[in-house]
Amino acid sequence: MRLTFASGQSDLSPESVAAIKQLTASVPSSDATTFNVDAYAPGTPDDPSTARRLSLSRAMAVRSALIADGVPSARIFVRALGAKFGDGPADRADVSVEGTGNQAAQK
Repeated sequence: MRLTFASGQSDLSPESVAAIKQLTASVPSSDATTFNVDAYAPGTPDDPSTARRLSLSRAMAVRSALIADGVPSARIFVRALGAKFGDGPADRADVSVEGTGNQAAQK
């Protein structure tokens, strides 16, 4: 899932909050399920720390929303990748889920 942010901002939009709620509701809960959050922000080569700080703020905002929706913090892994945004817009966070398998349990 890809969440976008306004330039220079780390606050989640109402649409992003709703998308996170939908994601957590659709993923079976199990001890093997993990959520990976990769956050990005634009930056310049002469000041990489600004992009890293903003991407970390974005990752933590997504983490907080996942926790608010019942995901245990120990199952959330965040990476603040700063300006290393590869394919896609710089102002974003990508959320992936691993280990859903067949061991579904109720939340």
